[in-house]
Amino acid sequence: MKKLLVLPAVLLLTSCTVMDVVGPRANGEIMSLAKQASADWVFGEHPEWAELRKFQSEQLQDEALRLCGTDETGQTPQSCNVGYGDTDLPAAADAAALLEHTVTAADKVPDDSVDLVVAQAIDALALAPVELGIEGSITNDATYNAATELLAAENAMYYGLGIALAYADGALRTRVAELREASHERTEALAQVIGEQVVGLPDNDTEALVPAAGYTFAEGYAAPSTTQEATELVETMHSDLVKQWRLAAADAESKPWRKAAIQLAAHAQRS
Repeated sequence: MKKLLVLPAVLLLTSCTVMDVVGPRANGEIMSLAKQASADWVFGEHPEWAELRKFQSEQLQDEALRLCGTDETGQTPQSCNVGYGDTDLPAAADAAALLEHTVTAADKVPDDSVDLVVAQAIDALALAPVELGIEGSITNDATYNAATELLAAENAMYYGLGIALAYADGALRTRVAELREASHERTEALAQVIGEQVVGLPDNDTEALVPAAGYTFAEGYAAPSTTQEATELVETMHSDLVKQWRLAAADAESKPWRKAAIQLAAHAQRS
């Protein structure tokens, strides 16, 4: 009777370490998003969209590596493979599909990856005109507060744009008109969301929808006295508003509000 030769496990793993076998693996949800981004890059028909999605696929692979951490030598464990292997890429998706994927994925990825995932969707949607078909209603106090704060921010910027007009040349007047029109579209969308609040939320809709009676410049801002100062004020206000929208989208506490905030952030960014 022949005896089977049983080799010690250490000999079978001569090219591996324990970490390679039981070490961290790339986050599945992040890798799914990376794979979709790669597909949009490879199969995308529009150069600007394809180039952005290529960059975003690389960002997501880097994020998967970051989440895996490093070993005692400071290297990413070999078990953390961010390649796609022999699997086929999915079909290319458009901005609407990316929005839906992001809203779903944001509840599944690690908390410290949400900012990246949401930011990517905002940047992608901002490449083209954004339709503000806001769906759903407010379902909690946090969403109500976020929506009313952003409505107040939009109203404040609208007021500030009016002050800048006093010192605007032709180019700045055109810019202010564009920003005011875009802001008006967002305030209408916000008013719709706030107006459809559910029972149990603060009963002060009318007050929330009315702009403040007066505004003062916050610290860091100053009333302009020249065209250059007016231009700088306009761009600073717009930049700060976009940042506020992006933060709101990342911090959203419900799927309908996250979807709306991503759309509105992209709309603001494109303005």
